[in-house]
Amino acid sequence: MFKYICKRLLQLIPVVLGITFIIFVVLSLAPGDPAVTILGPDATEAALQAKRAEMGLDQPIIIQYIQYIWNVLHGDFGTSWLSSYEVLPEFLHRIPYTILLGSLAMSIAVIVGIPMGIIAAIRQNHAIDYASLAMALILFSLPSFWFAMMCQILFCLTLNWLPASGVGSLRHFILPAITLSANILASQLRMTRTSMLDVIKQDYIRTARAKGADERRVVMHHVLRNGMLPVVTQVGISFASCMGGSVITEAVFSIPGIGSLLINAVKGRDIPVVMGTLIFVAVFVGIINLIVDIIYALIDPRVKLEG
Repeated sequence: MFKYICKRLLQLIPVVLGITFIIFVVLSLAPGDPAVTILGPDATEAALQAKRAEMGLDQPIIIQYIQYIWNVLHGDFGTSWLSSYEVLPEFLHRIPYTILLGSLAMSIAVIVGIPMGIIAAIRQNHAIDYASLAMALILFSLPSFWFAMMCQILFCLTLNWLPASGVGSLRHFILPAITLSANILASQLRMTRTSMLDVIKQDYIRTARAKGADERRVVMHHVLRNGMLPVVTQVGISFASCMGGSVITEAVFSIPGIGSLLINAVKGRDIPVVMGTLIFVAVFVGIINLIVDIIYALIDPRVKLEG
């Protein structure tokens, strides 16, 4: 197991380098001049040339990228070109809000969506199955920004139960987490139901029932365990997407997370901020995938990680 984990972590290095290099080249070749953005259109050519030299923009792209990665390896993620703040401290200040929001959203989706999917599969073609599918379809179809604003109007302005924006306490994250979890919950419910139904139709399930096994034992020891692998994959993908996909939720509820930081940086071609954020997202996704593989082996003994 330890050897497998080390191998996967080493494989993550070229993945991160490849992602960051492509993004770095795309941003560098995008129209516009960062020096003009910083100094303004009225700056003299001499001032622009000096600024480009200060930022290293007068060097070839590959040299710029190597220099950036070298600085990152020494703990220097650079300074924002637009706002002049240090990228790493600003990122460390914002990341807890995004992690908390994503964790709460995933907790809601898993705690509600997976049990509902299991019940819907067991009670296929019954009222609870149809109700679950209808709820999943509605949640999956709702635009995030509209659902977020409707929640604000109902729970904040009308009922005055929860704060409408900000990050002052855990209560501020309840509505954003519910909003962010809506689409994920629908996906978890449908994935769990589909996976469970695929397993229920297998021959060994019919054999277990024919031998007189209790229905609860059949579900818990045969159906659930064998049907959880696709669900675990979906959970990992959804949790990873929460880190970079919560932009709309953070904007509506005024949460200073990395989603809003990344969008503003992309708009302004603030390469140090974009690169620092993407490095974290790439590493986070890789670690989540590694955790999913380890959970595979725990759920299904037939999965041999060393192989």
